[in-house]
Amino acid sequence: MPYAIFDRDSFTARTGLGPDMHVLNIGPDYITPVQIARNVETTVITAVSHPGYARGVAATSFGTLAPVVSEYAHLPFKMASFDIIFSYHALNNIPSQEVPGMLAEAARLLKDNCRMASLVWSLKPTNKAQSSHMMLLEILTRLGIIHLHSFNDISRWLEAAGFEEITMELVTDQIQVPDDWVHSHIKRLEQITSEHAKNPELPDISEALDSYRTHVKEFGEELLPSIQFTGNRHTGISGIDIVI
Repeated sequence: MPYAIFDRDSFTARTGLGPDMHVLNIGPDYITPVQIARNVETTVITAVSHPGYARGVAATSFGTLAPVVSEYAHLPFKMASFDIIFSYHALNNIPSQEVPGMLAEAARLLKDNCRMASLVWSLKPTNKAQSSHMMLLEILTRLGIIHLHSFNDISRWLEAAGFEEITMELVTDQIQVPDDWVHSHIKRLEQITSEHAKNPELPDISEALDSYRTHVKEFGEELLPSIQFTGNRHTGISGIDIVI
């Protein structure tokens, strides 16, 4: 979603970012790390799960970005390496069974009293245009392209990973999806529908696509609100005061 640059800027601004911070960005989005790199003096590490995503980061030609291809649950960094970790809708690219491992790894990599921020879709449209986006996400979920997780599941996974002082903030930027992007989504879904006729193992999305096409034609499409989860990681022993 390159049209949602403001959304990414506000995401990093809400979280807080210092010029000397060591930053890890997790996920395939290549625009967020570029936005971060403009605000820090250190190298921004971007962990991606596929070489194609790494090429996307490298193609930005931003000198202080360093893509690393790795499983999210087994990142090649020492414990307590980062001051802050960002995840812009990365959880929506990860199956539910893999999210706990990714969050546990993020907790391992954070320095004491440092934080991770993750943005995910809220799944609760507030107008007809946002309902169009919800319909699209549900189709993509059926195809296994994205993964939608509940508020309660994400909260539980963060706590299990060892995060504390977890906050949740509803973000309603009301970003309209440009018509050319809507048309490209429909075109790609039409291609998948055609592929289904040749491969019956693919999910049949024809009815859902018709509903989405009709709905978006009447109401347009606007990005769903998001929820920002922010959690701190404390590596010391809690509950014990030591007086010297």
